[in-house]
Amino acid sequence: MSESNRFSRRSVIKGAGIAAAASLAPAVFTGNRAFGAETITVADVGGVTSGAIRTAFYDPFEKETGIHVVGVVHDSDPVTQFKLLVDTQSFIWDACMVTQDHVARLSQPKNYLAPLNIAASQGQDILPGMLTEHWLGFSVFGIVMAYRTDVFANNPPTSWADYWNTGKFPGRRGLYKSGWGVLEMALLADGVAPQDLYPLDVDRAFKKLDQIRDKVSLWWTAGAQNTQSLQSGEVDISDTWSARGYAALAAGTPLKMLWQGLYSVDGWSIPLGTPRTDLARKFVEFCMRPEQQAVYSGLVANGPSNRRAFEHLSAERAAVLPSSPENFKGLRELDSVWWGQHYDEVTERFQEWMLG
Repeated sequence: MSESNRFSRRSVIKGAGIAAAASLAPAVFTGNRAFGAETITVADVGGVTSGAIRTAFYDPFEKETGIHVVGVVHDSDPVTQFKLLVDTQSFIWDACMVTQDHVARLSQPKNYLAPLNIAASQGQDILPGMLTEHWLGFSVFGIVMAYRTDVFANNPPTSWADYWNTGKFPGRRGLYKSGWGVLEMALLADGVAPQDLYPLDVDRAFKKLDQIRDKVSLWWTAGAQNTQSLQSGEVDISDTWSARGYAALAAGTPLKMLWQGLYSVDGWSIPLGTPRTDLARKFVEFCMRPEQQAVYSGLVANGPSNRRAFEHLSAERAAVLPSSPENFKGLRELDSVWWGQHYDEVTERFQEWMLG
């Protein structure tokens, strides 16, 4: 999970030029290797994650196949961009990094996604639900709690109910400025069992949020801000995206992550109709490989979807990854279908609630 720049007409024109140039470039295929200037453009989330994706996937894929990968950055919510390029047939991307809730919104009521054509037998080592007809998940992130151990050394929180208990667990609190993920934490704090979260009881969640709103010191809006606030001590306890919490931990912050909450997955989908669909499919299939996923998860603290990737990772590294068996058992999958159906209305209500 990450952030990126706003979408603009200029970026459409520039991207369309890249894609057009790529589509006109000649290439000769021999076996699995493409010789010449075949190019695909892949949209990812940018930042540190983008660099890890290039190292783990883009560059090795190009070396093996000869197909050049141009990496570009999409909006933090790429659904509008994705729909626009399919509707206008301006294929500035050939694959895009999306979550399950993005996929749900890109599938109904109109489908914008090309089938991956990956046989189920090829996905036998992929975690359940992370390979579908139109999407391959490869980057598992947790929505969990992080707290500073120097502040809570003698009385560490052990649940989301403890986050809400400011009397017993005093400290400066951070919370994501969005209903996405936050409603679930409120319900967990109110005693709802993880398996009973969905469909979300929105009224109950906002009632629980009423109890904490005035006690939140920082409503964070970006992953980098979340990391910095934990690292600097601006907040003592916060929800976090697991890789963002780990970034603070890796920088030397006395921090512990509590593996209770949700997980979601970033993955690849292909815009329906791109003239480079077959090349994009080769790329997505390449990203299933356990050794490549292990390289990625060794660079950023997002977990692999291929179970066999852990054969290529140390026990120390596995301990900070959401999809490692020990951590994964404490997480419940964020219901992308529910959010796909209710995202706009919940977002509007949350914004109104923030205004008081």
